[in-house]
Amino acid sequence: MAARLASAGAHVEEAKLPKLDLHDDLTEGGKLIGMMLEAAQPEPPEQPAPVSRWFAALARRDRSILAWERFFESCDALLCPVAMTTAFPHCKPGSALKVDGKDESYWMLPAYGAVFNYSGHPALAIPGGQDSNGLPIGLQLVGKRWSEARLLGVAAAIAPLTDGFRRPPGY
Repeated sequence: MAARLASAGAHVEEAKLPKLDLHDDLTEGGKLIGMMLEAAQPEPPEQPAPVSRWFAALARRDRSILAWERFFESCDALLCPVAMTTAFPHCKPGSALKVDGKDESYWMLPAYGAVFNYSGHPALAIPGGQDSNGLPIGLQLVGKRWSEARLLGVAAAIAPLTDGFRRPPGY
């Protein structure tokens, strides 16, 4: 895809990603969501999360947002995988799946998207072709916060360069 974009006139380079611990972002995002869900319950818990924990979680999220905002000062969009793997044959949710020869949690496969849910950066998925088994490869475009219209424009410009979505054999 990078070669297609470059030949179409886009400036493409390997990204120098922010120095963030993405696993930590996911963990902290999960904690923040847990606190939000706790606060939304009709009956408060016996020991609600202290406000200091809320402030710490929001400050951690702000640091992640700032790092990504600095990243997007020098580029219009980040093109990255949607998930840790290409599409995989249907299986029972929760099953372990192989990623680079190691078992990975089924629930962690879409973690690349969850990182941007945590930071609030707009992201969208586009087709990126098919793997050797004919299964779809998903690509994710991510942009600067509050730049949804610009990101949709980038996606529209890229769309003709993809092979579009093709239903895998047998599905």
